[in-house]
Amino acid sequence: MLKKIVLLLSISFFALGAPLTVSAHAVLLDASPKEGSQLKKMPDKVSLTFNERLGEGVFNLQVRNDKGKLITTKKATMNRSHKTISLDVPPSKKGIYTVSYSVISADSHPLQGTYVFSIGEKIDQAITNDTSNQGENGKHSSLYNIGFSLGQTFYYLSLLWLVGFVLWKWYVPYQTGHQKQKYNTNVKYLQIGYMIFLLISIGVQGTGLLKDSSLSQIQTFVVHSPTGWSWMTCILLVCVGFLFLLKNKWFDFMWAGLLLVATTLNGHAIASDVPIYTMILDFIHLVTASLWAAGLVYLFMIWRKEREQALAFLPIFSRIAFVSLMLLILSGVLYTLKLLPDITALFKTTWGLLLLAKIFMVMLVAGIGILIREHLRKNDSPSFAKFLISDINFMLIIVLIVGTITHLNPVPHNDPLVWKENKQDIEFLVKTSTLSPGKDFLWVTASLPQDGSSIQSIDIALSPKNTGELAPIDVPLKESKGENRKKQQLQYKMYETNNLVIPYAGRWQIAVRLVTSNLDEVVIYKDIVVYDVK
Repeated sequence: MLKKIVLLLSISFFALGAPLTVSAHAVLLDASPKEGSQLKKMPDKVSLTFNERLGEGVFNLQVRNDKGKLITTKKATMNRSHKTISLDVPPSKKGIYTVSYSVISADSHPLQGTYVFSIGEKIDQAITNDTSNQGENGKHSSLYNIGFSLGQTFYYLSLLWLVGFVLWKWYVPYQTGHQKQKYNTNVKYLQIGYMIFLLISIGVQGTGLLKDSSLSQIQTFVVHSPTGWSWMTCILLVCVGFLFLLKNKWFDFMWAGLLLVATTLNGHAIASDVPIYTMILDFIHLVTASLWAAGLVYLFMIWRKEREQALAFLPIFSRIAFVSLMLLILSGVLYTLKLLPDITALFKTTWGLLLLAKIFMVMLVAGIGILIREHLRKNDSPSFAKFLISDINFMLIIVLIVGTITHLNPVPHNDPLVWKENKQDIEFLVKTSTLSPGKDFLWVTASLPQDGSSIQSIDIALSPKNTGELAPIDVPLKESKGENRKKQQLQYKMYETNNLVIPYAGRWQIAVRLVTSNLDEVVIYKDIVVYDVK
């Protein structure tokens, strides 16, 4: 049976974990100067604002001139809300400047990007398009992602089993003193296992977060960031546990509670706009999951050889497991609703799809729980063993999914729009900066009509998808002078605006209307979804 469980775990891991990539959880909301902006003089400072709190210490913001040299060696600073980083810059001469940044979000995910702006001259759009990397984080290799997912899976298994065994220790109706001693020995082994996987998790996570960081930056991150506090507290609690655990019920309860609180500091919960609320939900989720997972494993361990002990523990576990499962589902639903800007976002990200798979597994567990209670009532021991094994398998898959989604982004990105379309032999190319509520940049390129006429005008209208909500919003465009050039042997014109205003998140339609000198009209449409990531 152990071989079957390991095989199932391996197949599930490679099916779910291998193709995944790590996603940044922070999003760049605003930049000053903005991407592609053309200014008359250098501002006093460059600042970037993100949608969520950033980790303190490990962040960089640099500005380089058109020769690739830094225009200042000053260090960037972070504001009190930990959402904006700024860099004071000196007056600079005419030219094109490149802004590059790297930060770590509060829930410990790296984000880096690059964009350009100019002083006193126009920017070749090709430069902007090639250089802009707004909101992109460094890509990790598939091997790293598999290793991270596998490490997190075993880390969460050891955490849940350890905390659960510590809590259950005081409520198991031991039949003999030997059984009690054996239970304590199992907890010691779980402590060792948790310590090993905790250190592995810290090592893998720290490598991804703190690569190329200076010693002072690493020290600041460990001492001042929630993730650093989580690491240090968990290590300290494990060491304390080796000395004092399993001797006093209330000490054990306090120890387990502190360990789970420290765990909530390293994840999505700490990065929400109401961290106390999400941390409480995460804490409840972890406590109930620990009771269910550890109780299930304990039953699995003693069912065959210590049947009387198992039958004595079974009624207690059945009652607690039922309540735990209900609280697990409730806290999970509330937690997810708080993290996501829109319930439809579940279908837009790998995080959401895996969460749906987890929900399906939990529903199967709930169904098996009902069958177990029914067979308990009938005293049908052989059938119970079959259902117990199924529950163990589902538990392993659920924890595997949890270990995988911890480093995936629950919120879809508001990525830049790159929209190509050909209608009536006219090639359209529409590009924007990152689409988000507020003001964005937009560029439209259109090839000249094949009938020999010229382009008289291009207009853009932005309309909400909900009928009757708002009239279309006209977006003013101006032609980019001197931008006509050859492109695949075709002449084209470029129009631009920095006043594409999206009033609020939701579903919108962009309509581009081109009028030729012959008064012919060509209209193309594009549906977009803008998420509220603040």
